[in-house]
Amino acid sequence: MAAENARRERNKAQKRERITAAASRLFATQGFAATTTAQIAEEADVSHGTLFRYAATKAELLLMAGNTRFREALGSGRTACETIDDPVERLTALVSPMTADTLSLENLAAYQRNVLDGSPDEEHRAEALRLVDELIAAIADILRDAWRSPDAPDPRIAAEALYASLHVLILRTERERLDGSAFIHDFREHATLVVRGYLTTPRERTSS
Repeated sequence: MAAENARRERNKAQKRERITAAASRLFATQGFAATTTAQIAEEADVSHGTLFRYAATKAELLLMAGNTRFREALGSGRTACETIDDPVERLTALVSPMTADTLSLENLAAYQRNVLDGSPDEEHRAEALRLVDELIAAIADILRDAWRSPDAPDPRIAAEALYASLHVLILRTERERLDGSAFIHDFREHATLVVRGYLTTPRERTSS
């Protein structure tokens, strides 16, 4: 019985991996809007019914695939900013892997909308929200490091403000069909304002 249960769990994990990989490939090459659930099921070699046991909607499939992409991009961004000293350039390096090309920005915009629209208890959305928290924490770490002092003000509010700017820029970039270089230029300007504001924050006005 235990062996049968283990085999069943392995099969489920393999199907989930195939579905996530198929959704990732199709979204990356065709975009979220142009991809259908039927195409994903065919690419993953599963039935439509099986597909919907792992994700009830195309939006949830985007979250499944997007979470994997987000996690990889966040890891790459953290690595890229380790050797950079300037806080604005560190922040820019942190988010740059998320915006490799115009299609990735379009998918990221759809992903962002779906992260914020729906129940936070849904499995894939809950994971996405955890990743957002990790990104905000990474931004906060960079801001805190910029003070070069152990008694730096709490950077959480400034980090959340920059994440909010990032969200708006992603949606605007998709709407105006801008490319990744335009996005990075605008993000750098927002980051500059947030860093300047944070570095002039009186310590006594921040939470501990």
